[in-house]
Amino acid sequence: MAEPKKAESQESEKVVITFVKPYSRYSRGDVAGFEAAEAERLVKGRVAVKGSKLPAKEAEPDNEPKA
Repeated sequence: MAEPKKAESQESEKVVITFVKPYSRYSRGDVAGFEAAEAERLVKGRVAVKGSKLPAKEAEPDNEPKA
């Protein structure tokens, strides 16, 4: 008898990303898993970052003149 295929081999690896901008049904801060190619596309498009946490905000320059 043939052995049934394992679910692991049928399902590709997922990459965890965190959205930094709204995208489709996702909001900033949402965490989701995507196939590697789709995750890489979203990261390159600066819509998301890899991992499950938002990056720290970069220090914004203070545009007001100092006394």
